[in-house]
Amino acid sequence: MNTRPFPKRAIHLDFHTMPGVYDVGAHFDADGFAGVLSDACVDAITVFAKCNLGFAYYPTRVGVVHPGLQAPDMLGPMVEACHARGIQVTAYLNTGLDHEQALRRRDWCKLNHSGQIYEMQTMGHFFRRMCLNTDYRAYTLAMIEEVLERYPVDGLFLDCFTLSPCYGVECIEGMGVLGLDPTDERQATEYCWTVTERFTQDVERLVAAKAPGIRITYNGLPYRWQPQHLELEILPTGGWGYEVLPWAIRYARTLNKPLLTMTGRFHKSWGDFGGLRPAQALLFDCYASISNGGACSVGDHMHPRGRLEPEVYRLVGEVYRAVQAIEPWTADAQPLSDIAVVEPALQRYPGQRIDTASLRGAARMLTELKLQFDVCDGQDDLTQYSLIILPDHVQLGEALKRQLTEHLARGGAIISSASAGLDPATGQFALPGHPAVSEGPEPHVPAFFVAEQEVAGDIPAMPVTIYDQGIALRAAPGAQVLARLIKPYFNLGAWDWRHENMYAPPETDSGRPALVRKGKVFHFSFPLFSGYCAHAVIPYRTLLGHCIAQTLPKPLLKVAGLPSFGQATVTEREGARIVHLLTYVPELRGDTIQMVEEPITVSSVTVALRDDGHRVGRVALAPQGVELPHESREGYVSVTVPTVQGYQMVVFEFA
Repeated sequence: MNTRPFPKRAIHLDFHTMPGVYDVGAHFDADGFAGVLSDACVDAITVFAKCNLGFAYYPTRVGVVHPGLQAPDMLGPMVEACHARGIQVTAYLNTGLDHEQALRRRDWCKLNHSGQIYEMQTMGHFFRRMCLNTDYRAYTLAMIEEVLERYPVDGLFLDCFTLSPCYGVECIEGMGVLGLDPTDERQATEYCWTVTERFTQDVERLVAAKAPGIRITYNGLPYRWQPQHLELEILPTGGWGYEVLPWAIRYARTLNKPLLTMTGRFHKSWGDFGGLRPAQALLFDCYASISNGGACSVGDHMHPRGRLEPEVYRLVGEVYRAVQAIEPWTADAQPLSDIAVVEPALQRYPGQRIDTASLRGAARMLTELKLQFDVCDGQDDLTQYSLIILPDHVQLGEALKRQLTEHLARGGAIISSASAGLDPATGQFALPGHPAVSEGPEPHVPAFFVAEQEVAGDIPAMPVTIYDQGIALRAAPGAQVLARLIKPYFNLGAWDWRHENMYAPPETDSGRPALVRKGKVFHFSFPLFSGYCAHAVIPYRTLLGHCIAQTLPKPLLKVAGLPSFGQATVTEREGARIVHLLTYVPELRGDTIQMVEEPITVSSVTVALRDDGHRVGRVALAPQGVELPHESREGYVSVTVPTVQGYQMVVFEFA
């Protein structure tokens, strides 16, 4: 039984090693290995039992030992030495990939729709994948059982699950038993989900029998499927970018499980042995996790000879000592929010690929506005939120429709955009009392909007371009038009057999709205959120901010003096609320790399935190301990933070 606390400062250590490497583990020293980790303030590590090539790094009787392994066992000594220093150890077994068995047992591979098991036209890690509906399933379970019986590990990390359909005979027959049609890709994919779920049930039965209570991660499967905790693999320079974590962690944190975010030390991505990011880049990643209630994990890849790179762990130690210094204020802290961004398609994320552009745009706008929000999949209770946002293309099932109707009845507000909330059966909005009537796809691309005075604020007094197609709206009876839609002379790119229309200036008012309101429901005619993700039109954010101000006049947090790139979040722990301020700017350098090299220093940031009935006795900077003068007025406690250099916690202690 694993009774150890959830990790705070972890390492995810890859050891995928090509078969041609002849000196695997030649320099391995378990005590030195664990000593390096301990010196770097690491409290947990994921280490390799079986890599994605399919090789084991312990004396397996089930699997295939790496042909170049020079040490009799690497896994066992790592577990023992780390445990001796209080470091938890999770065993890594790649499950979705096993290139050695794929070579030996091609009948264990997935057969794709084109009849291929090797997708050699694409190559990469996933050019051949293993099918869990073959004897590979029993083989994998036997290796897991072997590891659990031999080594007292604290967890299992099972990697590289992909939910692509298989058309091998076992899967075709299995689909037939369930009455599924293999010619329908959706049904074939659904069967893959069924096979995978059965496998996870087998794993959990095995763990309950052999090592009850240890943590299990199924990397690549939905966040909701994770049994005890969440590990979010999001490497900013490894293909994810900096736009994923802001929404993904705000979704993960709603699932009421401990979580950590996995960044990487690599300049590029996994396997970049000579790549090392600056300390401030890793600190930004760690602070972004901590400020949302998460813990930290840094990805590394050990050299095949079995020695950790000293420079990497000098860097990790620098970062983790800074993280450790603030743990008295971050331990057990829970994020607070006013707003829910709802996307039901997240119920199967990341196992099911979805278009996240609207989530990225929503997260960026709300973060820039310094508003406190969660991202929800609609499965859980939404009563805690004052405002619910339905971005761009959200479809409402009956349960979610019922929740939203009850939300409005309680006096809550909704902001939606484009086709969000449309009933596919009727082509009209599903919620009662909606401010808009759909008239089908918007015929004008581009279109423009002009905001009415009530929401115009500092939006330029001119037609603002709407770059992407939305839907044509008519204001419902009793609705108020807050922005008018202006049509162009003709659509951009239209061809009349003489000219391609390369210029499409605004012509006249279309007579239709771009934004309507009825009561506490606002609807934009265009894809506001994915549009901001794609085009970063600042008036989009400004217009959204004015709408939110009308529905949420007393937000949890108000901030002045923090630039648009600055982030502000709120967490709460016993006896205090903590405001986290971040001032980092990822900069695109060269063609592909976003770099954080140093923090940005910002002075005189005013923070006003809603007190929600708490009496605040003291406000101080952490970890510095410097007390700040504060003022309580109209339900807010206000302070001015003299300087923020990358990251600053402001602790509001209850009296």
